[in-house]
Amino acid sequence: MTEDDIATVVREHCVQILKVDPARVTGDALLREDLEADSLDLAELHVALEERWGSLPRETLADVRTVDDVIAKARVLLSGSV
Repeated sequence: MTEDDIATVVREHCVQILKVDPARVTGDALLREDLEADSLDLAELHVALEERWGSLPRETLADVRTVDDVIAKARVLLSGSV
């Protein structure tokens, strides 16, 4: 899976879970402030990524702030470094 594929999957999940316009889901968009994600939304995102790519440690998304942070975590997961 290419880096563009990873970014596309993460952005699609953000759009679906957060119910926001895809144009708002940019790399530097703040999940909580710009996209109005709450802790339940982030938990749902965590589950969606697990369903797509396999088990993640519970704390994987604990420190993410932006969409790019989530993409970076997904890259680490797919590289086998989690």
